[in-house]
Amino acid sequence: MPSIPLQTEKLFGPKIIRSEAHALRMNHATRMDVERTIAFYRRVVKMVSTIAMTHWPEFGSLTGNEPAKALERLIHPTSKRPTIRYAVVSRALGKMPSYLRRAALEHAVGCVSSFLSNYSNWIDELNDKSRAMGVKPPRLGFSNVFPSLYGGNMIEVGTTPAAKQEINEARVARSFKKSLTFIGPMRPVKKIDTSKGLATGLVCIKLLMANGQWEFCKPLSLQCKKKRLAADGSMDLSPSLMQRGAKVWLNCPVAVRPPRYIANESFKKEVDGHAQRVCSIDVGINTAATAAIVDSTGTVIERNFFTCGRHNDQRDRLQAMIAKKQSQTVGSSDSKVGKGFCASLARRIAGLNKDAARQLSSGIMAFAREHGAKAIVIEALKGWRPKGPNKAQRKRFHRFQHRMLVECLQHAAAELGIRVIEVYAGGTSRWAYDGSGKLKRSKKSAQLATFASGKRYNADLNGALNIAGRGIAMLLGIKVDTGKRSGSIAGMPLVLSDVWKHHRTSVDQTNQPALLAGVCA
Repeated sequence: MPSIPLQTEKLFGPKIIRSEAHALRMNHATRMDVERTIAFYRRVVKMVSTIAMTHWPEFGSLTGNEPAKALERLIHPTSKRPTIRYAVVSRALGKMPSYLRRAALEHAVGCVSSFLSNYSNWIDELNDKSRAMGVKPPRLGFSNVFPSLYGGNMIEVGTTPAAKQEINEARVARSFKKSLTFIGPMRPVKKIDTSKGLATGLVCIKLLMANGQWEFCKPLSLQCKKKRLAADGSMDLSPSLMQRGAKVWLNCPVAVRPPRYIANESFKKEVDGHAQRVCSIDVGINTAATAAIVDSTGTVIERNFFTCGRHNDQRDRLQAMIAKKQSQTVGSSDSKVGKGFCASLARRIAGLNKDAARQLSSGIMAFAREHGAKAIVIEALKGWRPKGPNKAQRKRFHRFQHRMLVECLQHAAAELGIRVIEVYAGGTSRWAYDGSGKLKRSKKSAQLATFASGKRYNADLNGALNIAGRGIAMLLGIKVDTGKRSGSIAGMPLVLSDVWKHHRTSVDQTNQPALLAGVCA
C-alpha cells in the first residue's frame, strides 16, 4: 500500500481489516476438488501441529513468523538443507504449493499457541466447584481451519490463462452460432465481458485435483455485490477458501483507512457555516429504534423511526411454538425444562435477532451519513435487565436487543470514522426535553406522552432528543451532572433544553464586547 503523505495522515485513523463474503458458482466436479483441497489442508495443519506441540519449548518464545520458519526447517528439505528431521512429513506433503505450505505452518503455530494459552487460563481459573461440575478443558480443534490463497500462486483474478481461454472459446461458439442457418433449439452460450480483454469478476483457484496434481480450476464467478473490493475484483489481501455443506465462498479481507473521530474541540467549530451534528438513538420495545439528528446548538434537524415488524412476528411465532412444546412436555408453560430444549428453534430466534440488529444498524448509519452526523449517541444500558409487570410485557422485553444493536453500530461506525458515545440513561424518557418537567404517560398507548403544558408528544422521540442533549453536552463540555439534581426543576437530569441555554449564554458572551463598544461609541 503506498504511503500516505504527512499532511493527509492526520485525517485518517488507524488501519482496520474488514472482510467480504463472495459466493462462488461452480459445478459438482469443482466442488469435489474444493472439498479435497480443504480436507488435505486440514490434515497438513493437524500433522504439523503435533510437531509444533513437541518442539514448542524450543521456539515457542519466538516472535513474528520465526516459529513458522523454525517449523519449516524441520519438515521441508532444500538444496542447502537436504537432511531434515521429519522426512515422512515432507513425503506426505508431496507437490503442495509452497505458499499454501507456509500458510499451513502459520496456521498450525497459531492453533498451538491459542490452545496453550487457553489451557493455561483454564488451569488458573479452575477451582473445587469447577472440578465438581466437570468443566471440560479447551480442545485443539481444526474444524474452522481453511486455506489462505496467496495471489499469483494460489489464486488469479481476471487475467488468467484459463479465463482467456474461456473467452476465446465463447467467442468461437458465438461466431459458430451466427453462421448456422437452420432453425432449432440452441444451447445458450455464456456471455463474458470482453470489452477490456479480461474476464471481470472471474477467479481461478489452484486446487488438488482427483489425479493428485495441483492445478488451476476453470474460471469461477464471484457472486454478491462488491462493497469494499475494487470493481475489477482485485484483492489487496489474501482471501480464504471457505466451505459449509454445498456452499463455497471466498472470505476476502480488505484494509480500510477510516477518517479520524471528531474531537471535542473540533465539534465546537462550524463547517461551511453549519453547526456539527450528532445522531441519537433511543432503543425501545414499541419502536425498535428512534433516531434524531440534532446539531450543537440543540436544533432538531431530522427524525426517523426504525421498525422490524417482520422479525418480531417471526420471533413471536417461534416463541409460541416453544411455549406449546414446553406445555406438552412438562404440563405447564411456567415449569422449567432441561438444557438444550428446543435448541433448533432457539437458534433460529438468535439468527433473527442478529439479522434484525444488522438491518437496523445499516438503516441508522445510512440515516446518520445522509445528514452529516459526526457522532452516534446511545444509552449506556450494558448489564441492564428489564422487568416487565406482566407476562405479555416480559415477552416484549425479551426481544429488546439493545446490546446487539449497539455492537453492530460500533462496528459500522468504526469503519466510517463516526464516533460512538454512550451516555447515562436515567430519566431520558421520564422528563420533557424542553425542561418543563416530568411527563405523563398514557395508559392506553405507551408511545404517547403528555407535557406539563398539555402538549402530546411521542415518548420515544422525546427520549432520543434527551439522549442527543446529553451527548452534545459531553462534546461541548457543559458542566451539568447527568444523573443528579440539576436543571430548572429540582431533581431533573440534563435534557435538551440545557443545550439551548448553553448556546444562548455563549452567544450573549460573544456579542457582549460588541454591544459594549457600541454603547461607549
